[in-house]
Amino acid sequence: LLEVYRVSSVDPHSAGDAYVVTSRVIDADATALRRAGSDYPDRITRLYLQLPGSLPQRVRTLAAEITAPGDTPYDRAKLLESYLRSNITYDLTPPDFPGGWDYVDFLLFDSRRGYCDGYASAMVVMARSVGIPARLATGYGQGEYNSERGTFRVRENNAHSWPEIYFPGYGWIEFEPTVSENPLIR
Repeated sequence: LLEVYRVSSVDPHSAGDAYVVTSRVIDADATALRRAGSDYPDRITRLYLQLPGSLPQRVRTLAAEITAPGDTPYDRAKLLESYLRSNITYDLTPPDFPGGWDYVDFLLFDSRRGYCDGYASAMVVMARSVGIPARLATGYGQGEYNSERGTFRVRENNAHSWPEIYFPGYGWIEFEPTVSENPLIR
């Protein structure tokens, strides 16, 4: 299993240069992900269940309360996703983060306003706190399609962050807790 976290070129690219990216798309529906279970490889739990010792207990408690009705890791991840979509307001200029606080705690209990980085961070931390391996991914949306050239133009405002949850047999599956984005349909 090869996991690529970053791809870069040795040579600089200039305007008009072209490149090709090949990726694998996992076509797993909700039923398959529910059946995936929680028999996680040691390398996954060792890296993707880590949390700081300073994480406030109320973050862990909230995550446990939200996910209690879920029977599978997939169901629990969907409950976290739904909670964030319903309880955090999308805001590109959220309140200033006070130094010395835990950011996810501040987002969940005080500001309740943020953009994709906050939504993704909160879901990753909450998932990990209930034993579900999670990571934060960043990248870009597809951008604007130029039909004359047959290309997409990707700009800074297409940047996005999202959480990914690990499922045995499938690998990393993206979720979309950011309310300003369309929910993912499986």
